Amino acid sequence: MENTITENLLRELLEEVQLLTVQTKVDALQKFKNDFLTSDLRRNMYDAFDGERTLPEISDDIGCKINTLQIFAQQLVDKNLVDYTFKGNARIIKKSLSKIALYYANKELGES
Repeated sequence: MENTITENLLRELLEEVQLLTVQTKVDALQKFKNDFLTSDLRRNMYDAFDGERTLPEISDDIGCKINTLQIFAQQLVDKNLVDYTFKGNARIIKKSLSKIALYYANKELGES
């Protein structure tokens, strides 16, 4: 009985936390779009970061120069705005809304 009550309370608490973070994530995503996705090409590059394809594959798929894509990807990696892994020597980039929200929260705290 006590475990059920605890589980229900934890489930409700998790739901409340998720609701509270929705607006924060929405605001952060809008700021991110304004700050980093400043052109159609950058939006296309970011949209292609699916956590599966390598940068050369993405470059071929969206028709941009690999160097342009690498510079943009590195900017996001340096600011810790995306997740990434390696497949051999190739970097695999994946979007991360949580990292974007954390980036802007920290930025706002630093400006206070």
